[in-house]
Amino acid sequence: MRKFIVMLMSVIMMMSLAACTPTQPKVEMTSPGPQVETSTGGASDKVPDPNVEPMEIISIYSQNEDGSGLNQAMDAVDKLTAEALVDKLVEYGVLEEGTKVLNYESKDGTGTLNLSKAPVKGSTGDLIMLTAVGNTFIENFELDKLKVLVNGKNYTSDTIKQGDNDYLEYVKDYKKIG
Repeated sequence: MRKFIVMLMSVIMMMSLAACTPTQPKVEMTSPGPQVETSTGGASDKVPDPNVEPMEIISIYSQNEDGSGLNQAMDAVDKLTAEALVDKLVEYGVLEEGTKVLNYESKDGTGTLNLSKAPVKGSTGDLIMLTAVGNTFIENFELDKLKVLVNGKNYTSDTIKQGDNDYLEYVKDYKKIG
């Protein structure tokens, strides 16, 4: 009787093992035609061009549509310089065409930007322009504060007169100004 039970158990175990082994699915191999390009649509399809220089991602602040505050946009420049940021601020309409950086320096978290000219846009417009320049430079150069000069003198308009000790600081609530 024992032999019979051992044989029966052996047969049952072999059948259960045979039922548990995975079977290989049948895969039909077809190659795409010569005009068909295979693509997963993912990041692996986007191979960077080895001949292109790396770009610096920057944050640019510019006036929003209704003129009540600022929008923030991400852009890229070849190299992070004051000239590159001013060129982007001109491109985004914050500064006037032809505005140049006469000098830029930073030390101990404080930057000084000397521009060739700055637009006068009226009370809220001047504040929005200064905030856009300040936020752009402070964020990208990781400054605590920024001094804006125009031709070596403190920024002055009909409504804003900056003194020697007046600095721009990052404005967190940039979406509504004034």
